[in-house]
Amino acid sequence: MWKWIRFPLLFLLAMILQTTLAKWLRFFDWGPDFIVIFVVLIAFRRGPIVGALWGFFAGFTLDVYAPVEWLGANTIAYLCLGYAVGLLEARFLSLNIAMRVVILGLGFFLVDFIYFFIVSTSKQFSFLSFLSTSLPECLYTMFIGALVFKLLFKGSLQNKR
Repeated sequence: MWKWIRFPLLFLLAMILQTTLAKWLRFFDWGPDFIVIFVVLIAFRRGPIVGALWGFFAGFTLDVYAPVEWLGANTIAYLCLGYAVGLLEARFLSLNIAMRVVILGLGFFLVDFIYFFIVSTSKQFSFLSFLSTSLPECLYTMFIGALVFKLLFKGSLQNKR
C-alpha cells in the first residue's frame, strides 16, 4: 500500500513546502522551487512516463493558481521537465548526486524558459531579466535539492523500475 500512496504524499509535502516554507526561505526575493525538486525526484526514480505524468499533474495544480491568460504554461513546462529528466535517467543509470544536482539545475532552467517563453507571447521577453531572476533561484533550488537528495536517499539514488 505504501507504494501507491508515497508519491501523492510527497507531492502534498512539496506543495505545502512551496506555499509555506519557500516564502520564509526567500533571500532577496529569490526562493527555492520544491515542485521542480519533486518532479525531478519522481523522474529519477520512475523514468520518463511517470515523470511526465507527475510533471503534468504538478504543472496543472500550479496553473490553477496562475493568472487565467497563462493557463497551461506550467503544465507544459513541468510535463517537459518530467519527461526530459526521465529520459536522461533512462540513458545514464549510474548518475551520482553531483550530476543529479546539475540535471536539477538544467531542469529548473528548462521549466523557467518554457514558462517565460509561453508567457512572453503577451509581453516583451528579456533574456537579461530571465537570467537575473532564474539564475539565483536555480542556484538556491540546486542547493536545497542537494540537501533533499542526501537526506531522502542517503547518497544512494538507485533507479527502481
